[in-house]
Amino acid sequence: MVWSGNDGPVTRREIETALGMLANVAPVLQNHDGNILADGEFGQAAYNAGLLFELGGDRRALDFAVQFADKCALLFVFLMWTGKRELVWPTFPAPPDNTTMAQYAGSENGHIIGHLVNPALYILKSRCLWGLVPRAVSGPTAFTSNATYLTRALAFVKAADESIKYFIEWFLDNDLQLIQPNDPRWLLVGDAGNLPGAPMPWNRRMMIVHAFLRLAAAHETLPAYDPVRVWTYDNIARRNVRAFVASLEPSRSKSGALTFVWDYVAGKNKTEESQGIHGYYDIWGTWIAWQRSPWIYGVNDSTGERFANTFQFTINRHNGTFSGLVDGQSIPVKSPGVPGLWGGWSFYSFWFPAWFDTLATANVNIGFNERTWLSIPLLWTKNARALNSTAFWRGEFARGDGLISGTTAPSLTVQEVIRTKIRIGKSSAESLSGSLKSGVRGSPELRRLLGAVSCAVAVLAVR
Repeated sequence: MVWSGNDGPVTRREIETALGMLANVAPVLQNHDGNILADGEFGQAAYNAGLLFELGGDRRALDFAVQFADKCALLFVFLMWTGKRELVWPTFPAPPDNTTMAQYAGSENGHIIGHLVNPALYILKSRCLWGLVPRAVSGPTAFTSNATYLTRALAFVKAADESIKYFIEWFLDNDLQLIQPNDPRWLLVGDAGNLPGAPMPWNRRMMIVHAFLRLAAAHETLPAYDPVRVWTYDNIARRNVRAFVASLEPSRSKSGALTFVWDYVAGKNKTEESQGIHGYYDIWGTWIAWQRSPWIYGVNDSTGERFANTFQFTINRHNGTFSGLVDGQSIPVKSPGVPGLWGGWSFYSFWFPAWFDTLATANVNIGFNERTWLSIPLLWTKNARALNSTAFWRGEFARGDGLISGTTAPSLTVQEVIRTKIRIGKSSAESLSGSLKSGVRGSPELRRLLGAVSCAVAVLAVR
């Protein structure tokens, strides 16, 4: 991908060459191929295609993410270690190659669910796309050739709702903390070192949090509106993100900046790695939780600033490389220093702008080499910096309320909100309260009101 410099707006050449990177990623048509659908090449390309769509609205990027979701919709339903057929994507080798282990599907599947819902969320918030048909995908497909974006989006959300039940049933303790399944059969899957009932490492939790966050946002949109699911998914994700934030240990850099140190897993004195994906997923999951709601998820500006300080003053070695551990140390072979980091670390330059220059310069120097995870997130951050818009930084698709500007959907005026509230009346409002508790969707008029403008929710809540 071409890089036109750290400053200024994203250029057409940067976008076209980023799209070229995506075009070179081959679709995956089978399971049992490691983490390729999660944090591997195809999964990361799907996520980063979404970032590219966010910054420019290019349907070619969206169609790549749709193609990923289309393939995922074909690839699941397997007999698993639970003894049941689960709606998941096994990552370990399948029989007959695998003769010693039960079928494994762990936290990586949460990340796949998140990737599955991402394009659906883009579509559900972009009404101008609903009746259009994406370009034909290569290979097998779960849809007819004339299936619209909206038809596909709703199917993706439905599939994700079914798949997430696997995590709700097997991977939660009584406090809704994500754990390894507390079942002796989990020992049979070959997940080394992660015993039944043990706390799940933070990076793994964030992969599953990704799924809950995206599904919660999808069910805030008008076509998929379901407030009970929104509350359920947010509540589970909230418990885990807040637990991670509470586990962060305040520290200071050598220069005196306020920083954090944290561990790989709760309750163990094992400093997290910054090289590779472990520390990255910790801070990335926290970032997307902040985008959804700083208040619900307990990720405030102070937390963001302290993370950014950690990156710039502790992990950054000030010589174009970064430490292997988040405390600034490196361990040869196991956690060595590295010349670059995943591009999503740059998101925290919202709180410390100089951090973007540090990371972007390092990643450009080592070369992107078709690695979308090093490059496209940097484009997203570059665009956010150029726009200087808090709304863009906060993520226009992190929540399901409203519709993206430029679509054909009419906006509700304040007068409409007030008139609708009056028409609903006290008895209808009481009926609404009961409907929300029982899971009934409520009237189409009220669903339009709540799905179109977030201020309507505040009006109904306070009066």
